[in-house]
Amino acid sequence: MSDRKAQVRAYLQARHAASWPVIQGVEQQHYQLWVYPEENPPWNVRDVIAHLADAERGLLLQLKRLSAGEPTLPDNFDLQRWNRGTARRSAEVSLDELVRQIEASYEDVLSFLEEVSEDQLDLTGRHGSGEWLSGEAYFRRIADHRAEHAADIERALKR
Repeated sequence: MSDRKAQVRAYLQARHAASWPVIQGVEQQHYQLWVYPEENPPWNVRDVIAHLADAERGLLLQLKRLSAGEPTLPDNFDLQRWNRGTARRSAEVSLDELVRQIEASYEDVLSFLEEVSEDQLDLTGRHGSGEWLSGEAYFRRIADHRAEHAADIERALKR
């Protein structure tokens, strides 16, 4: 593994180590605690966990498309619309399964990092936010996205 890929891997692992205890610590009794009460609709802890399970899988798919030289997202992709549908799409999925999905996606991200070339880390594609990210930045965004939401969950659990 190149130094660059080793640095990305270390970053992913560090962000995982910081966020994983929070995600694993969520219990059913925490479901209804508000994390983002100002959103429309508001998001509770369960909604954020479901969002993470969905987003990590989705971001990895975007990264795989980028690495294959394909468009990362359809032209009409609307991140807000997609995120609003997360709770509905995962309504019947248990917390344990959502956490397993997050863990599986993390392992898939680490495996995919091993497969990509240095050149693929430099390819750029459009993220759901509208930003154009390199492959390397996509890997880092996956880790940062989870860490940011885990920090917000942790604050909600402490309130």
